[in-house]
Amino acid sequence: MSQKSKKLLHAIGDIDDQLIEEANTTHEKKKRAAVYRWFYGAAACIVGAVSIGIAYRVQTEGAITSSVQSSTSSGEKPHSSVQSSGASSSSVPVISGTPSVENLPTVTPWQSYQFGGGGMGYEGYIVTDIGELKNANPWTEDAGLATLPVFHNVYASTSQYPEEVRERKNLPLLEGKRADVAEMEALARSVAGDIGAVVESVEVDPTEEYLAAIKEKLESVGDSLSEEDTLPTRVTLTCSGDISIEVDTELNARIEFNTPISLPEGYRFGYHASYEDMTAAGEYLMEKYKDLLRMEKPVLNVVGGDRNIYGEQSFSCYIYEGAGDLTQQILNYRFNTVRISPNSEGKLWLIDITRFDLSDKLGDYPIYTLEEAKERLLEGYYITSVPEAFPGAGKIGKAELVYRGMGEITIMPYYCFYAELPEDYAPGGTADGKPLKDYGAYYVPAVREKYVDMPAYDGSFN
Repeated sequence: MSQKSKKLLHAIGDIDDQLIEEANTTHEKKKRAAVYRWFYGAAACIVGAVSIGIAYRVQTEGAITSSVQSSTSSGEKPHSSVQSSGASSSSVPVISGTPSVENLPTVTPWQSYQFGGGGMGYEGYIVTDIGELKNANPWTEDAGLATLPVFHNVYASTSQYPEEVRERKNLPLLEGKRADVAEMEALARSVAGDIGAVVESVEVDPTEEYLAAIKEKLESVGDSLSEEDTLPTRVTLTCSGDISIEVDTELNARIEFNTPISLPEGYRFGYHASYEDMTAAGEYLMEKYKDLLRMEKPVLNVVGGDRNIYGEQSFSCYIYEGAGDLTQQILNYRFNTVRISPNSEGKLWLIDITRFDLSDKLGDYPIYTLEEAKERLLEGYYITSVPEAFPGAGKIGKAELVYRGMGEITIMPYYCFYAELPEDYAPGGTADGKPLKDYGAYYVPAVREKYVDMPAYDGSFN
């Protein structure tokens, strides 16, 4: 099957997820097309970018790519395979092993195996003041962490790309882990049991009817389906109570209430509900679905506060596992979450469960302090999707430590700096009598440079 046909097939399968993320949160940007910029010393290096909305954290694709370097002083071979172990619905992505800085593999930051061909968006946040941005990130400026774990993404797969594409983008050949039908169905049934739903039917995508239709269309243009194209992508259960439960090959589960559920009178749970209202609704739902959470110490994480061009704020409601030490909490904040989403009428519509597999740990890496990372930012060691060079230290509104997107080959920590952009980036207008400002996100790898293989820019766009 041709790459063009492959993109079409994958796009059809993923469109519903993209709509959910984008419909509620994507900013309307009317400025220049976004580009990723990697400023290394005095040299500015530009690559194409895609912005996929602003919800929990904008998941950007199309970053600079470079082969994963895993050679160590002991002479290990480059890392090019993944572990087969996985996570169940009740498992927590617990890190293991004792901290060590001996013989750590070199890692490559922001190396994406999911990428697009451009876009008009960038990671920006419209607010009247940076304090409007809310989240429950357990990291604080006085955390005092000396090391943090880095992982190989077991789901990273590049086998879908032709060899010439992998060579051009310096991507290693990775098969990537994917759950089979039995694993997906088992998790879906477990989720159904947690909410007391009775399974009425099971469907595996792509269906035989769908594949037959696609095959006919492709053959009409001289193309064909490959074996990879016929592999199962998700299992969907139809359940009592007009409920659907989907599980994909990365064991992400989604509960959809086809007849959305109203919250008790007095709760406001909508796209533009206030932070206080979303917090109250989140606390109610966290208690209502505590059996589904399977968390020892659930923490409510109401995220957002950025505004649209009309000045309206929006928040998203997450819950993460707060048990364990600070390092474990930071990982859980990103990789062990439940998201609860409303529909346009403020009724409960979706519950998304993420238990990301972090079984392939590369090691515990020494990290920079926040102040050291700021120094590197000022020296130009950062990446951004904002089509604007970092505007200067005086424009920094706040900073936090985060783990970036799950579409990257190496899962590692970064410092994210939110900097106020020039006035021409702001949409104009006011909210609560205050002018709207636009803050852009600039990322600095938290791992110390000794252990990082900085991507070499080749002058091309993704």
